[in-house]
Amino acid sequence: MNELFAAMYESLFGVYNANYLEIFTTLFDFGGYLRLGFLFIGLPLLFWLLFYYLWKYPYGRFLHWLVWLLASAVTVLVATWLVADHAIFDSGNQALADALGDAESGYKAYAEELPMRYALINAGLSLAVGFMASLVMKQFSRIQMHLPF
Repeated sequence: MNELFAAMYESLFGVYNANYLEIFTTLFDFGGYLRLGFLFIGLPLLFWLLFYYLWKYPYGRFLHWLVWLLASAVTVLVATWLVADHAIFDSGNQALADALGDAESGYKAYAEELPMRYALINAGLSLAVGFMASLVMKQFSRIQMHLPF
């Protein structure tokens, strides 16, 4: 799974930059991509399970659904930023720490913008996952079955 998520972020979304190889090697070797991937899948699924099966408000409207979708995306955005920041700056990889400490290398400036890039990508992906999950979960919900999504 780590390989799949690494390929997705690095190739599909164009996050990879060969000039900063140590960052991407660290994310791959220490399971950072796996954690980032599970965030955009797991959190929206959890949110929609709560919405369709535990929230006992039978009069939910489209606005409730939309707020829930956006709350899920914002939660994924914040969690992804925190996880990516920790995976890069607190990884324990001495080679990366040395590169981040070298002011001339540009590693620190590039590394500081990366968590937000991952967070925005994951927030967008969580909107898609959340929408698809809501279409499936709605079919089996006895509480929120009247919502269009």
